[in-house]
Amino acid sequence: MEELVMDKMPEFQELKPGQIIKSKVIAIYDGKVVIGLGLKRDGFLQLSDFQTPPQIGSEIDIYITRLNPHDGSPVISYTRAKDIIIWNGLEENFKLKKIIKGKISKKIKGGYEVDIGIPAFMPSSQLSKKYSKSHNSDVVEVKITEFNRKSRNIVVSNKIVEKEKQEFRKQKVFSTLKEGEVIKGKITTITDFGIFLDIGGIDGLLHINDVSYVRPEKLSDIYKIGDTLKVKVLKFEPEKDKIALGLKQLQKNPWDDVEEKYKTGMKVKGKITTITPFGAFVMFEDGIEGLIHVSDISWTERITHPKDVFDIGQFVEAVVLESSVQKQKISLSYKAVFENPYDKYTIGDVVSGHVIKLMDFGCIIKIKQNIQPSPASKGGIHGFIHVSEISKTRIDKPSDVLAIGEDVTGKIVKIDKSKKRIEISIKQYEREQDEQELKGFLNTQETKIKFADLIEKDSTDV
Repeated sequence: MEELVMDKMPEFQELKPGQIIKSKVIAIYDGKVVIGLGLKRDGFLQLSDFQTPPQIGSEIDIYITRLNPHDGSPVISYTRAKDIIIWNGLEENFKLKKIIKGKISKKIKGGYEVDIGIPAFMPSSQLSKKYSKSHNSDVVEVKITEFNRKSRNIVVSNKIVEKEKQEFRKQKVFSTLKEGEVIKGKITTITDFGIFLDIGGIDGLLHINDVSYVRPEKLSDIYKIGDTLKVKVLKFEPEKDKIALGLKQLQKNPWDDVEEKYKTGMKVKGKITTITPFGAFVMFEDGIEGLIHVSDISWTERITHPKDVFDIGQFVEAVVLESSVQKQKISLSYKAVFENPYDKYTIGDVVSGHVIKLMDFGCIIKIKQNIQPSPASKGGIHGFIHVSEISKTRIDKPSDVLAIGEDVTGKIVKIDKSKKRIEISIKQYEREQDEQELKGFLNTQETKIKFADLIEKDSTDV
């Protein structure tokens, strides 16, 4: 008997409190799990310590809690062994800054409880955006940022992991990316100013101006999240995390043959797409627009704003003044479609009109025209009569002899087309009329009185 005890002594001496050893499961009965400890000594665990019953014959880790003082048999614990092994592993991961997986078990005040073998805390700010819509049961990759074994406190972050992964993806993409190359990307976000494409783990921007030569009104009406596009790399700046992409650069540029299609002097038809204070843009075909400058809208009117003449969506005809491939520009004239009313007048012509404005130094009349005015020239041609050219007799101001709406006739004495100005003289016209009448009178009289002797000098000539 003593021999048997002596034989067992070496084994018991190897088992010390605080040890974790691997032992085999030899049986399960009556709610207990029987563990073989060697030399026909068994240990017992509660079956309830296991989430799922262990397989007979499998090896598990057990913790030597203490040795029985009566017979030296060990008191063992499976849960304590498991807890120590988990904490040891987590401590190593914390020191080495390793990435581990955890499962979000529930939302708690200030963040989430994450199961990483034991419950850990993750602040709300440390969960990346891709998990923002669904939390519970999400398996996330995290790093341990705070570790205190004594207080059993662990804080983890998913955001750190995602940021590191993003940085790795960015460096990988930037190391292989080349300006001018054609790549594929998947649409992740659509905004009013452009489309973001995933091009290998990082996003590039396809600006709305680089989508098409025809500026789309609403990108979301044409594209959807998840669509794959083939684009050209226009520019990338690793230090700013910016990648500019282009789609229209892979299409035929409609401006390439614009000088052949739209030659100077030809008439074109198009739709008003944009109205600005300096002019109106007209589209003739997809991607091709021309500008009607505000100065080329009317021959006669001083247009304050093109919106006074045009409406968005209105179809108009215009004349090409200039087209340039290099400048990607077409200059148009709306007024050139119509006859220039100033071309109908020359110095010396007699014109009629009615007074529309009286001033101290003269008056303005609206000249009667014998041509159809353009839609932008409804105000007609105006003429100016200086106070000194109104009457053969001296007057102080035009209102002494004229009234608004009164019809008058005069002779054109000056034309300045660039300033849209015609100057008229009633005095010269009436003087010539008097001369003509007198000549006619003399031709019918049997007299030798000289014509010059009968003409009275104008009081204004004195």
